[in-house]
Amino acid sequence: MRLTDLLQLTNDLSNQTSLYLSIGQKNIPLAKVKISSNECLLFPGKKPLTKGKLVNLVKNIHGRSIPIFIYNQKKRIAVYGIQILPDQNKIRLT
Repeated sequence: MRLTDLLQLTNDLSNQTSLYLSIGQKNIPLAKVKISSNECLLFPGKKPLTKGKLVNLVKNIHGRSIPIFIYNQKKRIAVYGIQILPDQNKIRLT
């Protein structure tokens, strides 16, 4: 999945929607973003990043069609899709 895809798919959601990584039955909060010229890396943490904070961080970046990866336990995981949970105000990246 590319950063532009994530932004378009979540465009109508509240800015308070939290981002999580879904591995099996576990939901891990995604707390940090690192962007380079060829990728967007999301890192787990204690407090989840909100959609509003993510949009604010990437709004001035021109090359937003970069792929998204999650760096968890020294593994780089490609993001292939999202699950939107509006009743829980969450987005789970898979």
